[in-house]
Amino acid sequence: MRYNLRLVFPVSLSLLLLISIASGQSGRKQKKSDPPPIQGVNQPDARVDPVPEIPPEIPKEKDRRSIMVMTSMPDMILPLFYADIARQACITEIRDEVRTIDLREASNQNRSDAIKAAKNDDRTYVILMDLEPDRFGNSSVDLRYTIFEPKTGKVAGTGTGYPVQPRNRIPVPPIGASRDQVYVDWAGRDVARQVMKKLGLISSF
Repeated sequence: MRYNLRLVFPVSLSLLLLISIASGQSGRKQKKSDPPPIQGVNQPDARVDPVPEIPPEIPKEKDRRSIMVMTSMPDMILPLFYADIARQACITEIRDEVRTIDLREASNQNRSDAIKAAKNDDRTYVILMDLEPDRFGNSSVDLRYTIFEPKTGKVAGTGTGYPVQPRNRIPVPPIGASRDQVYVDWAGRDVARQVMKKLGLISSF
């Protein structure tokens, strides 16, 4: 029986190629597929993106000072609201110069109240302002103040506020306010500047 060589040779070559490919694939190790992650179980190795670290909480400033501005009851011949004018002027002046300090206020207080407030807080200076008529005739009000230090309640400084015109301010009273009220405002601001200097919050004024 005669075979056609033209047909036998291509067929044989095709068989040899198939056998070679099959033997090569059988020698390879098949990579095992990763098992699916178990639901509800943390898989740190399976994460692609790193987990962002939570920044540590910034501690609060424990040594940050605070100021409590108090006013006592004014003398009977003085209007009661003069104390409010002096207290608000003092607070406004401190806030304008030092924006990082905590400010609080209280009215109709006395020396015992101020000492108690200072002792009850280890970072709050208490400023007590007393208003009396000016017996020397320089102005309508004599505004005196006392600084009580935190925790101990000891006196850290005393002084008198004078009706000094603040810098860059119009000297005439605003509409609706008397000259005496403006003087009380200026005296309260002067107290604030003296207190800030004594506490080291400002270098000069």
